[in-house]
Amino acid sequence: MDTKYCIVKSSVAPLYLNPTFKSELVSQALIWESLVILDKKDNWYKIKQWDDYISWIHNSYILKSKINVKNKYNEWYYLNKTISKSNLVLSFASTLPVIDKTNDGYYEFVYPNSKRFKINKKYLISCNNKLKNKDIIKYAKSLMGTPYLWGGKSSFGYDCSGFIQTILLLKGINFPRDCSDQINSKLIEINKRDKQATGDLIYFKEKDKVNHVGMFINQHNFIHSSGEVKVNSIYKKSKYYSNKLSKLDYSIYKFKDNIWM
Repeated sequence: MDTKYCIVKSSVAPLYLNPTFKSELVSQALIWESLVILDKKDNWYKIKQWDDYISWIHNSYILKSKINVKNKYNEWYYLNKTISKSNLVLSFASTLPVIDKTNDGYYEFVYPNSKRFKINKKYLISCNNKLKNKDIIKYAKSLMGTPYLWGGKSSFGYDCSGFIQTILLLKGINFPRDCSDQINSKLIEINKRDKQATGDLIYFKEKDKVNHVGMFINQHNFIHSSGEVKVNSIYKKSKYYSNKLSKLDYSIYKFKDNIWM
């Protein structure tokens, strides 16, 4: 049996635990994301995302098709900020296919419905680009103030693991969706007394369950989504010190392959 696919046609598509709008929101998918269809129930599709995350999506958010863009450049770009185009708000980190380039600094893209639009190239990051550490942190900090949203993975709202996954994607790292899966993937636990480095991750536990994550932006401070995207620290001398977080059980991890070098 051939694998069946669909494409997200809305700027952000909500993904649910069960095939009903009354179910728990567990994640989101952004425009142009390709999803594998696993099952169907009425107007709902059970789908698998690129990170193997499985959920349900309503058919009003998708086109049943593989990605088939006449793209002479064969290039895709991430948005490095949230923008509004043709009455549609496109989230930070949306992935778009360029179909033409102009001499005035604008690239032309296409929506899944074939409507075209232009974006200034200063708001774009090539999906093939290896960003420097300072740029990753700059983009992460640009999202400060974005509200927390359980299941959120867009600039309309992030949960903690969705925020980290999104930032790492700009670095070219395919990282799992949930905290419990993230710590068992590409990470090595390090001694808490070791010097933290940019890109190290801090995971918090409550009742022996990992339920929160942040990313170090320097030796003492980390950025995370808790209430909103913000910077905190577990070090008393930092101006971002959080007494609440410092009292929780936590572990610190670095990536196995030194991707932040």
